[in-house]
Amino acid sequence: MKSKKHWFFSLLFILLFVSNINAQSINMSGVFPTIDHSGKINNKLEYSLYYFAAFPVVNLNKPDFLTDTYFNLLYAEQALSYHLNAKFSVTGSYVYQRENVVYDNFVNENRFYLQAKYKHVIKKVNLTHRLRFDGRFVQDRFTNKAPFTHRLRYLIGMDARVNEKVYFTAYEEAFFNTFENAAAVYSENWAYTALGIKLNDKNKIESGILYVTWKTGRQSWFNQYYLQFTWINQLDFRKKD
Repeated sequence: MKSKKHWFFSLLFILLFVSNINAQSINMSGVFPTIDHSGKINNKLEYSLYYFAAFPVVNLNKPDFLTDTYFNLLYAEQALSYHLNAKFSVTGSYVYQRENVVYDNFVNENRFYLQAKYKHVIKKVNLTHRLRFDGRFVQDRFTNKAPFTHRLRYLIGMDARVNEKVYFTAYEEAFFNTFENAAAVYSENWAYTALGIKLNDKNKIESGILYVTWKTGRQSWFNQYYLQFTWINQLDFRKKD
C-alpha cells in the first residue's frame, strides 16, 4: 500500500507538471528556501511560524541566466491552532506576502485565514485533509487600495516512513476564487513531493520539488518549478511530570 501511495502522488505530480505547459505560458525554475517552526503550548494549543522566499532562476521558455533570476515572493505566516482531538484541528492566522519583493512593481498583500485540518492513518501512511478560507487584501498598483477578496483552498497530503530517520512526503493543493467577478474560479495550484530526514526530536530537514502555477490569462499560466529546502523545527513547552 505504501508503494502504491508513493506512485500515486508521484504520478499526480508529473501530470501537474506537464498539464499547463503551452506556448502562451511562462515556465520558470528556481529555489525555494523555507522555515517551518511550531511549538506546543499545551495539549490543545499550538503556535506556528511559516516563512519562505521564492527565487525563479531560469526561464525554461528562453533561458538567459543574466536576466532570469529575481526575488519573486516573500511570505510570512503566523498561526495559532486548537486541537479538538488527535485527528482534528482548527487554525487562525495572519499572513503578510510581498510579490516582486525588491522591485518597483512590488505588490503587498495582507491576509487572514481560517482552516480545518483532519489527519488519519491508512496502512501506516499518514493522510492529511485541509480546507482553508483566505480573506485577502491585495494591493492594487493603480489605485493604491487593497480591496477585499476571498478564496477556498483544499489540500490533500501524505507522509510515510522509509526508515527510522527518512520519510517521504507529498501534497496537492487547489485554489478556488469565491468572490464575484473573479477572472477565474480555479486560479492556482501547488504540488510538492520530497524526502525528509529526522535529525533529532526537534529538527527535520526536507528537500524536494515544488510546483506552483498561477493562471495569468484565459489560456496562459505562470508555471514555477522550485527546488525546495525546508528546515522544520518543533518545540514542546508543555509541562513535564
